[in-house]
Amino acid sequence: MAQNQIHDDLMYLAGRLLHRGAQTDAERSAAEFIRQRLSQSTPDVHLDEFSSFDNYTFLFASYYSEFLVVSLLAVWWPLVAAAYGLFVFLCYLAEFLGYRVFARMLPQFESQNVVARFLGLRPRMTLLVTAHYDSGNANLLSQPWILPWLRPLHALLVFCMVVVIASSAVEGWSLVMQRQFEAAAHLRWTAAGLLATASLILFYVSSQGEDIRGAIGNASGVAALLQLAERLRTHPLEEADVWLVATGSHEAWMSGMRHLLVANKLEKKHCQILNLEGVGAGGLRYITAEGMLIATPAGSTLRRAAEAVAGEYGAAPALLRAVPTAAHVPLARGYRSMTIMGLDDEGLPPHWNQPSDRVTEVDEDSIARAAAFSDAILRRVVNAAP
Repeated sequence: MAQNQIHDDLMYLAGRLLHRGAQTDAERSAAEFIRQRLSQSTPDVHLDEFSSFDNYTFLFASYYSEFLVVSLLAVWWPLVAAAYGLFVFLCYLAEFLGYRVFARMLPQFESQNVVARFLGLRPRMTLLVTAHYDSGNANLLSQPWILPWLRPLHALLVFCMVVVIASSAVEGWSLVMQRQFEAAAHLRWTAAGLLATASLILFYVSSQGEDIRGAIGNASGVAALLQLAERLRTHPLEEADVWLVATGSHEAWMSGMRHLLVANKLEKKHCQILNLEGVGAGGLRYITAEGMLIATPAGSTLRRAAEAVAGEYGAAPALLRAVPTAAHVPLARGYRSMTIMGLDDEGLPPHWNQPSDRVTEVDEDSIARAAAFSDAILRRVVNAAP
């Protein structure tokens, strides 16, 4: 029965719908379907509307190109350029960690989260289980050959931003001290040239690409979330409030997850967040640390619970640095979070944002295992709580 329902859910989300692109009518149709399915397990289900910008590659390209302005300013006023460059750099880091700075100035479009609550009789904590339901876009940056290089390339760009700022400051200080440091200008323009190249590539990527069906990413995570809802209906957790949330606009730099945390003032001390992503292919993994910039450890309570039950479900620990997951935002904000994910032998998500991400590539048994594994983790967390 469960396998049949998983198949039916996948066939609607990644079969009947050609894609579930962020902020599209198809995304809305998927949200309505998920709400209807969750309402079969709990009456406390609603759509949480929000607005979001639609293109993070354009946003980041704008930040990189701004360092050309910093380099030009440094020709006449290097100390002013260093201060402005530092401001842009800090804004970039905030945007990268999921805080909205200049993204607020971009055109905003409607999206929605689907929120279902299973309220406990004697709740001592709040457990959130999330799975984004929008599908991605196949483009240059999602090509399999470039995926292992995304993190080192991003690290290089961050280093280039620091070089532009530091060289401007050094040049300004050398003028104050009436000394010459000719290498500073050469370093600055070299770094600015690399950033400008990255900006041009991202501007190109932002205007092209192919919407994909997203059966693995992340219809499989949603199917696991729906299976978890049925488990909670038949075997509720009495000592925890459990929220199951299908987040929208993940492809707009995790906007759905960001809205979930901003709109609901959740007490970090009593909140745990488990994220389901790409569980329909690859080996079942629980991510012990993740982050393209800095590896942030998963919540210790969730990690210990996963370790205790992993053997029964064939799950193993893994480190993920190649791509960001929806847990990127809560981890950056200090929430205790962890991702359950399918990874291939190279530690990468299979068919990540590729046209090949179709229902035929999904292992439905893996989805059922991920749902059971998640359920076991939640119950372990509740039982281990003081």
